[in-house]
Amino acid sequence: MPRLVQKFGGSSVKDAEHILRVAKIVADTAREGKELVVVVSAMGDTTDELIKLAAEISDNPDRREMDMLLATGEQISIALLTLALQKFGLKARSFTGPQAGILTDETHSFARIKTVHTTRLEASLRRGEIAVVAGFQGMTRTSEVTTLGRGGSDTTAVALAAALKAECCDIYTDVDGVYTTDPRSCEAARRLHAVSYEEMLELAFSGAQVLNARSVELAMKNRVPIRLRSTFKPTDTGTLVTSREFTPNYKICGLACDVDNVSFKLIIGEDFSTEKNESKHQERLKKLIDDLHSSGVDGLDSNAKNTSELSNLEFLCQKRISQDIQSLLKEFVSELPGSEFFQDNEIAKLSLVGSGIGTDIALASEFQSILNGASIPTRFVTTSDISISAIIPQSYRNSALNKLHQKFCAQNLEQPLEATK
Repeated sequence: MPRLVQKFGGSSVKDAEHILRVAKIVADTAREGKELVVVVSAMGDTTDELIKLAAEISDNPDRREMDMLLATGEQISIALLTLALQKFGLKARSFTGPQAGILTDETHSFARIKTVHTTRLEASLRRGEIAVVAGFQGMTRTSEVTTLGRGGSDTTAVALAAALKAECCDIYTDVDGVYTTDPRSCEAARRLHAVSYEEMLELAFSGAQVLNARSVELAMKNRVPIRLRSTFKPTDTGTLVTSREFTPNYKICGLACDVDNVSFKLIIGEDFSTEKNESKHQERLKKLIDDLHSSGVDGLDSNAKNTSELSNLEFLCQKRISQDIQSLLKEFVSELPGSEFFQDNEIAKLSLVGSGIGTDIALASEFQSILNGASIPTRFVTTSDISISAIIPQSYRNSALNKLHQKFCAQNLEQPLEATK
């Protein structure tokens, strides 16, 4: 019997009415003769509300206890959806992440899945049940509850699809697919009916919020096809994410924007009167750079190779770690007179994504020229094999998106793209 994993996000299960709509989608699929595992997120804004509640109790809540708290959101969803499926006359059983056999590393609040033990889920499927699994959560080898970070339910769904050898992983949300750019900011945005793992991964890393980057990595590694679909248009095929050989061969697939970054600029003091002080300065600077690399900042490789010649450092980090980076810089500045750092929270990272475009010097130059011609301030213009990126002030975000999309993504608008089977 064909096996399928379905995942429904928080907006799809935000209240009883929505949960009953999801239950109907699941029931219709089950009646087509498929074995089903259904992964769900917490209802609506439940996770944000729990975070706010914790903030009223503690200024610096312990990450272990936050995982214990946040994991409760998905448990509410799985129980309610299971009850709804039973109301429709279907056999269904709910499982928390740990009960479903999802084992993770020990990184609280941003854990990675290490393995999935499918024994209980396989038994449930053999009994003819629909297995309803809590996304976003797992358990360490010492039985500690962990969570997988924002978007972690996507990762749960793909991990289960890989472990259970499902034919596909359908991810349902409030959008109907992957677009050439954010349709809320650019009316000309066009849905892509199929996109490669590599391109989708770059879009996800660059700020496209339709799919979690870790889930795409996992799908690519295990060759699990993902279909991104709308809960509110259940018969629509959405966007298929799959191997490159099965997707359209367009040069540029899309333009992503990430506003979840903070930029830092460190000015390094030069007031060292003795060789001994100079040596200490180099040791501290090397330690700082190592700590920044370990923390996951972006943009250091190009300007931090030779500490003896550095007068400043400029880099990005995700907002979730910005306080940790700020603490590192404060410590460094306090130890080195004349040093100071500046922080900018109002930035946007624009990334043009397409196979091999990062090696196209003319294209990169044109990308920069369009921004310059529109008087949009840019910095951190970088390239990779599959992308060209620039950092701009957030206030220019919509203007830049529209101008770049008009120039570079028009080829995706000229003819419809056929969905790949």
